[in-house]
Amino acid sequence: MRRVRLVDLEQVRHQQHGQEWAPHWHEEWSFGAIVQGECRCSVAGRPFLARTGDLIAIAPGVVHTGALTASAHSGAVLATMLYVPTTWLDQVGLAVPTRSGSVRDLALACQAGDLTSPEDVQAWLLRAIPLLAETLRPGSSANTDPMPGEAVRALIGRVQSAVLAGEQTVSGLARRCDVSRERLHRVLKQWLGMAPGEYLRAVRLHRAKHLVIQGEPAASVAAECGFSDQAHFTRWFKRTFGYTPGDLAQAVSRQSAPD
Repeated sequence: MRRVRLVDLEQVRHQQHGQEWAPHWHEEWSFGAIVQGECRCSVAGRPFLARTGDLIAIAPGVVHTGALTASAHSGAVLATMLYVPTTWLDQVGLAVPTRSGSVRDLALACQAGDLTSPEDVQAWLLRAIPLLAETLRPGSSANTDPMPGEAVRALIGRVQSAVLAGEQTVSGLARRCDVSRERLHRVLKQWLGMAPGEYLRAVRLHRAKHLVIQGEPAASVAAECGFSDQAHFTRWFKRTFGYTPGDLAQAVSRQSAPD
């Protein structure tokens, strides 16, 4: 993986057949393409299959998983993902899709496999995002995602507030939200695509990612974020983001180095 200085985003190339991701989300928009192979995903708890030639958009905060499968023809797999801050999208005036989804464009997907410079990345985004936004818009032929009711939205809001206040246990979450653990599990599994324990672990991993970007050593980050040791932390970090804390630290170091 690398961090692209021009637009301050992360660019990651996933090439490992059988690679799987634990349920997670990103604070940025996720745009990418399946160059070879396919990715069987769950996005917001619903099945999602991206094949060779598909462009992908996943909105910030949307929980998703994935598993890569190599092409039967070539035996290879390549998914290129770009994690784009909303500040850059606003700066260049790009409208974003109204929901997560995919669109098929073989030429753009192929080009995503060869983005070697910040200028290449920006040019690709300027072509891919408008296409995704046009396809994934209100009134398009694709089905609209179901929306949670007011009571469910209120519960999810209480869960998020409790986590921000420092709650780290499922029983504590249920108590703070004044619901049973069973009700909490059903709501989070249906609408976030992850169980309460998975959600709490993902929150810790996102905090850990910020600390690594700030230059904190992996061992101290592991302890501060509640992992039993550095190896345990590294395994979950890679399962979630597709790269290790060391990979991220090196990318940050390269980005900040003078030209």
